Amino acid sequence: MAAMIAGMGGVLAAPTAAANGSAAMREVVKDLTYRCAFPLVGQQDVTGKVKITFPDSGTTGERVVIGDLHIDVTLNENIVGALRAFQTAYAEGTATADVDASYDSKELTLGIPDLHIARRDIPPSGTLTTTITGVMPSLIVYKAGAISVSAGQQFNAKVDTRKADGTPTALGVLDVPCTVKATTPPQDLHLATIPISGPNVTPARLVPTSGQVDKDLTYSCDFPRVGPTNVSGNIKATIPDSGTVGQRLAVTDLLVSAEFNNDVTSTLRQAEAATVGGSGVADVDADLDGTVITFGIPSKIPPVAVPETGSLGAQISPEIPTLIFRAPGTLQVSAGELLNGTFTPHKADGSETELGTFDVLCTVVPGQDRFLGSITITN
Repeated sequence: MAAMIAGMGGVLAAPTAAANGSAAMREVVKDLTYRCAFPLVGQQDVTGKVKITFPDSGTTGERVVIGDLHIDVTLNENIVGALRAFQTAYAEGTATADVDASYDSKELTLGIPDLHIARRDIPPSGTLTTTITGVMPSLIVYKAGAISVSAGQQFNAKVDTRKADGTPTALGVLDVPCTVKATTPPQDLHLATIPISGPNVTPARLVPTSGQVDKDLTYSCDFPRVGPTNVSGNIKATIPDSGTVGQRLAVTDLLVSAEFNNDVTSTLRQAEAATVGGSGVADVDADLDGTVITFGIPSKIPPVAVPETGSLGAQISPEIPTLIFRAPGTLQVSAGELLNGTFTPHKADGSETELGTFDVLCTVVPGQDRFLGSITITN
């Protein structure tokens, strides 16, 4: 039975390159070819130029920030011709890309969700190039060693096809599954190896619980003009109790809410803010048989109206990667210690307030049980 989890979603913010300390950053560019199944034309080669920035090194206990994922994709004439045949004037969509990671003798595939396929007009002839972009999770590891990162075997896209008047074509939204093309020799999928140095750091150990968990956590968050103040919230999600080696596992039905007190909303009101929203990163601690990694999960904070009085409730949408495990074991999941956010309040006319865009750093108030769930992985 899947366990329903409740915990703190908190206030979130995107990490910056400063989290990598003095480590130099380098861009990796890799050309890959995928075989993708398209309606009408079947399996087709799709070429992609993958661009992503990695730090040259990292330190135990400190955040390793990987740059945004950027892929330039070229669709061949067969694919573009099929789109034109159904009066497709433009197309855009979303995608999920697998990324393989290994560290401390553990191997894991992360399905990076909510990648954006840019809108492109369909040309009258020839090929079509579009761009796919998205945010990568950050990492904190606690033992010296190396993190190896490679492109995964699978890539899946949802392409929304539209006529010139904006209505859907007969094709509708296309599901396009892709796998890395088998070649001789095989394509080199390796992107980077990040050496991690420093003394081993002992992460907080959590006491597992079982069954239904309904958990409220409190964070101390440092808001501009307010200073440190407590923020409480709640996460509800379905975390599976078990999984199978080689099969994809997903956290579903995720709903995160947070409550900002009157001190925060008064500051927003004084700046004439009508709405506030933003983006960020929620830390999640994952303990796989003693190997602990903290994942910084990119998150969206949709705009919410600032009330005339009282506190403000907001919902937060972490973009949780799917997971594929390569060996049996037990994964214990907990809320991380840090939840950071970047916010931009806007006035009623859509302009920014005097507060501008600001970062909010949150840390969990000590003494709380942050454990969320345990997943047993078997063959």
